[in-house]
Parts: sequence; structure tokens; C-alpha cells
Amino acid sequence: MKKRFSLYSLCLSMLGIFIGLGQYFTSTYSSNILYVGVVIYLAGFTCGVIAFGKNEKGLMKYFSLASFVVIPLLIMLGMLLFAINFGEN
Repeated sequence: MKKRFSLYSLCLSMLGIFIGLGQYFTSTYSSNILYVGVVIYLAGFTCGVIAFGKNEKGLMKYFSLASFVVIPLLIMLGMLLFAINFGEN
């Protein structure tokens, strides 16, 4: 039970990312499902912050904290590549 919040953080963050990517790659889009995925991901991030605050051992707690930075960077990179490709047409 020592790694409870870090395990919740990893599971919820991965589930939120999976739901978000599922909405991106499937033809059926529902903003309600995307909002649920974002809320699940933010709950995982909150559990990661709690695990970090409690000094839980292990590296699982760093996944949600690192993904909170990496995912926006990937979104900005995708927008930049889209703008570059759009400008060449």
C-alpha cells in the first residue's frame, strides 16, 4: 500500500491518454468522451502530485508529472508542423 497514489497516478494518466488518442484516431468524435478523458487524466496528475508530496518510493509517480509537460509540447510541435505544411501549399 505504500505506492497507492503513484499506482493510481500511472493508471489514471494512461487511461486518460488512451481515451484522448482514441478520440483522435477514430472517425467517431464526441466531445463528452474527450472531456471525460481529460478529467481522468487530470485526476491521475493530481494523484501524481499527492504521491510526490508524500515522497512515495519508485518512479511511477514521475510519469504523470512528466507527461503533463510532454503532451503540450507534442501538441505544439504538431501545430507547428501543420502550420509549416499549410504555408507551403
